[in-house]
This record gives sequence, C-alpha cells and structure tokens, in this order.
Amino acid sequence: MSLAVIALVTTLYALGRWWLPLSIGLPEYLTGKTEVDPGKAITLSALGIGASLTSVVLENDQGMHLEQSMNRRSLEFRNVLEYGKHYTLKVQAQRSWLHQRLEKTVSFDTPVLPKIETTLNPQLDAEGRLEIRFSDPVGQLQGEGGPPLEISSDPDRKIFSIKLIGADHLQGKRFPITLNWETPQGTRLPAFELEVSTAPPLTANLGIEGMKNLGLAMPAELSFSEPLLNREKALDSLRVTANGSQEVEGKWIWYGKQKVQFRPEPGWPAHARIEVEIRPGPARSIQGGTLSAPFKAQFETGSDRRIEVFLDRQRVEVFENGEKIRTLRASTGKSKTPTVTGSFYIYARFPKKTMKSTGLRPGEKGYYEVKDVPYAQYFHEGYAFHGAFWHNAFGQPASHGCINLATQQKNARQGINEDAGWLYQWASLGVPVVVHGQSPPKEPASAAREPASP
Repeated sequence: MSLAVIALVTTLYALGRWWLPLSIGLPEYLTGKTEVDPGKAITLSALGIGASLTSVVLENDQGMHLEQSMNRRSLEFRNVLEYGKHYTLKVQAQRSWLHQRLEKTVSFDTPVLPKIETTLNPQLDAEGRLEIRFSDPVGQLQGEGGPPLEISSDPDRKIFSIKLIGADHLQGKRFPITLNWETPQGTRLPAFELEVSTAPPLTANLGIEGMKNLGLAMPAELSFSEPLLNREKALDSLRVTANGSQEVEGKWIWYGKQKVQFRPEPGWPAHARIEVEIRPGPARSIQGGTLSAPFKAQFETGSDRRIEVFLDRQRVEVFENGEKIRTLRASTGKSKTPTVTGSFYIYARFPKKTMKSTGLRPGEKGYYEVKDVPYAQYFHEGYAFHGAFWHNAFGQPASHGCINLATQQKNARQGINEDAGWLYQWASLGVPVVVHGQSPPKEPASAAREPASP
C-alpha cells in the first residue's frame, strides 16, 4: 500500500473518530435525582453510527445484582431494583470499526419503602376514624374509591389519621379502601389496600320484656350488646311510660359497663302496661355502633302486692291492694345465721331448687345440701322464702337465714298447710318484701278513737 493510501486511511479514521461521536444514552431520572423509582423501566442505548452496548453491570451495596454481556444497540430492564438500596451502574459501549470504547458510571439510590406498622384490616373507632403508622416518613397519602376520606398526619408524617366522611350509616360493613402514597421527595410508592370494617350496630335487651303480672318493685333492666361510650349521655335517650303516655318517675342506675336498671319511685302503677323506649343516637357503643332503629319493649304489672316479715313474731303478713289478706307462720334464721332485714323485692323464683351452704365444702362444719326444695322465691342474695319439709317447727327460728314456710311436698306429717305453695302462686317477680326485726307497737284503741287535731 502506498504512503498516500495509508495517509488517506489514517486521515479518514481520525476524522471518523472526531466527527462520529460515541455516547451512551441513560434515562434522565438516573442522574440528578436523590432517589429513583424501582418500578420504572431502565432503558440503555449506544448512541452513534455502528455503536453497540457490550456490558452492563449493576451493583448495590450488598454486592453484584445484575451483569450482562452483549453486542446490541439497546437494552431495557425493569423490576430488578429494590427499595432502600444504593446502586452503581456501569455501562460499556463500543464502535469496533473505529476501535472506540466508552464506559459510563452512575450512582443512585432507591427510596426506602416504609413498613406499615398497623393492621391492614382495621376497624373504625367510635368517631369514624382509623390510624395508620409507618416506620418512615411518608409524603402524600390519598384514598381511591370508597367513601370520601379526610386525611391528616402528625408533624413527622409517620402517623396518619383517616376519617371516613358519612360512615355512621355503614354499621357492620366491610369494604376496601385503596391508598396511594409517595415518599417525602414525591416518588410514587406501590398502592396498598385496607379492608376496613365498621362497628356492629348496638343492640339492647329488656330482661322482663313480655312478662305479665309483675310486682310493683321489679326493676326494668336493660342489657346492651357492648359497653357504651358515654353512659350518662345515653340516659337522655331512654324513656319509660305507663299505659301509652304517662311518664313514670324513677331513677336509672348502672350496674357494670353494659347494664342499667330503672327503679320506679315509689313503684310501678298497678295493672299497667309499661313501655321502655330507647331512641337512636345518644346511646353509642365504645366501638361507635348505634341502634339501627328505635328500641321498644313492654311488660305488664299486676295488683298492688307486698310481703312483710316480722322476725320477733316469726310471722309473714301478705297484703294486696292495701289490705292484709293472710298471715303465715314462719321459721326464720337462727341467732348464728340470722335473716337479713330491710326492703327488697322477689328477683328469682323456682318451683324446685337445690340449696347448699355458701363457701363450704362437703364434710366441713356447717355444710348442707338439700335437693328439691319447693317454692323458692329469692328476695336478697341467697335469702329466699321456701317450703321446709324437714321440720314443722314453724313459729320459731330454725333456718340458716331463709324464711321457711310449711309445705305438703315430701312432708311426712299429715294435715300440714301448703303455705309455701300458696305464697308462690300468689306472688310474682318484683313483689316488694320488707323484713322487720321488730313489730311496730300497737296503737291503743282509745288513741285510735280520738279525733285528729284541727
């Protein structure tokens, strides 16, 4: 080859390397940003006539992540980046006929993917809110689909409060909410879904609903399905009436977190239809549930009845509509096991009941167990009226505190009265009981005849 040809080739080679640039094309988001979205595709290309990529090496701070050798003009890869990593990308390209080689290195970080530190199956609280906690700060958080949301966060943007607008009517429901979120720098993160549930409706039950012939001291006890959020406020929604419209005077008393009793003062009217009503709204459970409809329940009272017990005379006097209709001989508690005194009402009744000593085991002194005790009517804790077939010493103390009455059931003695059975048939739940330690003094006949002072 002549020197002229060599010189021409050399000149063309030099001009080609000069006028035909070789470069490597990288996505703009790999340069100049503090974090790169791992979900985006990364497209690399060799730029220049006859140029091709020969090697791509991607490393993170834990070592090799991707390495590929090739001879192609472009390469695209996705879903190889992880959150919270530092990456170094080395790309080599060449143009072999001009003996050109080029290498470009870039470093970048992917954003930290915050951990969701609360359940993905939350239940709204009583205010229609739920709370989401993240391990790291979060930028924007927005809901998609479902009911409208009101979202706020703490200053560190790690705790978000989400309120569902108009969630009161969604009692006992489950529904999904999709949340879109970003890093504080604005990089979009993969959306996630919450399976939100709302509080079950509040329900109530009146224990004596539908009962008839109740005594005038029987409390009306309401039991709620859950503890209430504001018990005193809930009382504003309760109403008790007699015979359709007459307001009944009385007092509501809470027992525990879910039960409230209405005690009429001085008592229910006789032969009345009593209605207990709860209107929705003020009564709200600690979970946020309310009554789905107004609650109404009824019961009926009987005649004006009461039982008075006189321990000093060992007598039970029975009154109806203000008149004493019967006197029964009784055996009340002995000196070491006295009968309680005070004002009570019959709260439980059993045709037959097994009775045993309290707090004692078989074989211990004072232990007893008697099966099939007839006509038991409890008026205070373990104190009851009942028939006693194991003795006939009525008129003197003989019991462990209960009020023993004569019965024919299982009694070997002939001609015994059925006082216990009569009282059981006559009485009912709620009949007032007054136990006196001493009988009131009798008024002298002469004093009773004196006219009242003007």
